[in-house]
Amino acid sequence: MRLEPRHHLAGLAVLLIAVTSGTVGAAAAPAPGPAAAAAVAEDDGYGRMMLLLDASGSMAEPAGGGQTKIAAARRALTTVVEGLPDEAQVGLRVFGAKVFSRTDPGSCTDSQVVVEPGTGNRDALRAAVGAYEPYGETPIPHALTEAAKDLGDEGARSIVLVSDGESTCDPDPCRVAAELQKTGIDLRIDVVGLSVSGKARQQLQCIAEQGNGTYYDADSAADIESRLTRVAARAVQPFTLTGEPIVGGPESSPTPIAVGEYVDSLGASGDSKSYVFTRETAGTTLRVAALSQGETGFLDGVIAEVTGPAGRCDYASANRTAIDVREVMGVQLTAGADLGSSNVEGCHEPGEYVLTVSRARGGTEEVPFGLVVTEEPPVEEVGFSDPALANLSVAAPHVSGPVQKVEGAASFDAAPEIETGSWSSTVVPGEVLFYKVPLDFGQAAQVSVEFPEAGGELAEQFGRFPPSANLTLFNPLQAQLGYVDGSEWLGSADGTTLQTAIPAVSRAPSEIRSAKFNGGADVTAAGDYYVSVSVQKQDHTLEIPFTLNVEVIGEPAAGPTYADGATWSITDGAGEADGEGTATGDSASPSDNESDDADADGGAEAAAGGSDEGGPGAAVAIGVGVLVLAALAGAAILWHRRAAS
Repeated sequence: MRLEPRHHLAGLAVLLIAVTSGTVGAAAAPAPGPAAAAAVAEDDGYGRMMLLLDASGSMAEPAGGGQTKIAAARRALTTVVEGLPDEAQVGLRVFGAKVFSRTDPGSCTDSQVVVEPGTGNRDALRAAVGAYEPYGETPIPHALTEAAKDLGDEGARSIVLVSDGESTCDPDPCRVAAELQKTGIDLRIDVVGLSVSGKARQQLQCIAEQGNGTYYDADSAADIESRLTRVAARAVQPFTLTGEPIVGGPESSPTPIAVGEYVDSLGASGDSKSYVFTRETAGTTLRVAALSQGETGFLDGVIAEVTGPAGRCDYASANRTAIDVREVMGVQLTAGADLGSSNVEGCHEPGEYVLTVSRARGGTEEVPFGLVVTEEPPVEEVGFSDPALANLSVAAPHVSGPVQKVEGAASFDAAPEIETGSWSSTVVPGEVLFYKVPLDFGQAAQVSVEFPEAGGELAEQFGRFPPSANLTLFNPLQAQLGYVDGSEWLGSADGTTLQTAIPAVSRAPSEIRSAKFNGGADVTAAGDYYVSVSVQKQDHTLEIPFTLNVEVIGEPAAGPTYADGATWSITDGAGEADGEGTATGDSASPSDNESDDADADGGAEAAAGGSDEGGPGAAVAIGVGVLVLAALAGAAILWHRRAAS
């Protein structure tokens, strides 16, 4: 199925939350507003999660396999706790544990913290999980509200609700979840329902939906353990935005920005924020990316444009066309002498360039978005140029050797690194997974995703209408690429092969690049390119297996040379070379960032045996049974954000 390009991504279901830290320095950035501050990680680099456990009397009922629900939940939760890395900040709250009947005073406020959120509390968590007993009612609204208070009001926070029934108290817990989610754009509520059906299941599903989380069914003792441990492993990190908090102004009074990464927020459909970048040197190339996950449950979109002294230099838009996937829209703007999509002359001249990002349609609530600003020095020689590879058509990747297992990530900065070969992975409907493929100048890539024909329980859940799957590519700025000729990027997640390609990375201003790549972002900078696999949500909670095939074509070639001996990469600003040949500018060099990451994440990386950039590679096999402790540790609950000083 061949369609016109779309801009797609999504964040995934979170059970054990990961948060990032670090900011990119920027000039003239104002103090963050509440929403922007919530989108940025805390100083200590980690978020907080509360396990919220149902201790109502119905938890004593059988769960199948000779166990009660409470016994099965204890066993599963103990496995999860034992797999937590030391850095994970996790607490435990119960509800319905002390007041027996709904006619007794305090039954609707019966919720207690038994373990405060922290990192040195594993023994206390294990003891508390083993001690809690089924007893009272089901005051979910109060428990949710108190769990949110336990987590504070800043940074990324997650509530994991484990329950077997419908709330016995007012107000409607679905409405409470929606109100709590509005208080912080990085608060999520994920729900595991234990042998529930009918109205109770609908209510728990609604709590997850309104809390920007995911609902999972667990129907038997074995299923409870499988679901909790499986979801714990795959929910290692949510989609996160990196950057310094900033508040954009109106177009008539834009906020000054410099090279760097920023996080701001947009209100309802039609809202816009503007920024002004001052170019000091003629001939540089200004690249800007804007990306947002948008609002779950709505069609959404992002529009961006850059206007210079001579007029509008570039315009881009990204629209989400499905409401049941947590997609992210990523667009790129370019203002330069040879790469912009506009015919306006003078987009390489010094002066003030106004960047405006707008909410396109559909959304009603405030959402965060990221802004990436780079400036490339004037180019003297473009380096590698090969029209054949620049106009690459889709072909099946040539791969050999054994299929390797890899766990996809929910964010760009946590994506595991893959290379030429076949990689097996799984995706749950509603997720979007990321994998990174480093490409140097002169290198291209063919990419395919194979979904086998569904069988067994998966086929039974799919029925006649399997969910749709998407294959999407992103450049190092995290903006979506267009689709080359022959791309099959959308199809069923049942017995379908999707495929597309990345043309050779080149700074040469060929026709395909001057219009930007087929309506998407360009491929003019070496760095990490991203493969994204997403599946539409249709109330399925089973994992869908797939094979990701990647073929990197070509050897690294010469990149561009810059005026006055400057050096530059996609993570740097424009600057003259210093005495050691390193670019100076507003960002740290990649080597600085990698060194910081290695120091911070070395222990987790050693355990995972994963990538050596930005965190563990998370090459973890997920089975239908209990994940072993090593797999949970290898999944790495928490990831650091790459910091730039």
